[in-house]
This record gives sequence, structure tokens and C-alpha cells, in this order.
Amino acid sequence: MSNESILQVIVDEQYLRQLAKEHIAKILSESQIGCWWDMKRLETETCRKRDWLISNILLNPIYREEMKVITNDCEDGRWKFKAKEMQLFLDKHFHELNRRKRGA
Repeated sequence: MSNESILQVIVDEQYLRQLAKEHIAKILSESQIGCWWDMKRLETETCRKRDWLISNILLNPIYREEMKVITNDCEDGRWKFKAKEMQLFLDKHFHELNRRKRGA
């Protein structure tokens, strides 16, 4: 008599398809840009901390006019951003925002 064990697995194909659809939908929804971002999302998207974002982008006079259109200007003490517009801004200014300062 052999020591080999036989394991038989029965998979409900319909259940497996539904599970895959749900997983794919979740992945796609998480990758969507969203309508609005909060400060935490902006930190995640830029890999920058709140203080850096505030001083280098949000309150930087160079970007003031653009930020008036993209942000809520910290109304009620919480920053909110139009997601698509902020993403476009970040793409447009990527190199200047990520340029090393001399001596840094």
C-alpha cells in the first residue's frame, strides 16, 4: 500500500468567477483618481509630508493662483483638493518640485 495521499478539491466555478470579479472591481476602484483628495491622500500621492506640501505648494506665492482653483484654501481648517486638477498640477510641476536645492 502506498503512502501517497490523494486530495480532491471541488471548486464552485460560479463562486470563483464572482470572487474574481469582486477582487478586480476593488483593485480598479482603488486605482481611480477620485473626485476630491484630502491632505492625507495628497501626502500619499506625492510622498511628501504635510509641512512640505503647505510651504512648497499650497502657500507658495508662485502657485497661489493655481491653488485658488484647485483647493478649498483650507476652509474650515481642512484642506481639500480637486483630484484631477491636482494630479495635472503635480505632473506639470514635477521637475521643479523635485529639484534638489543647492546645498541640500
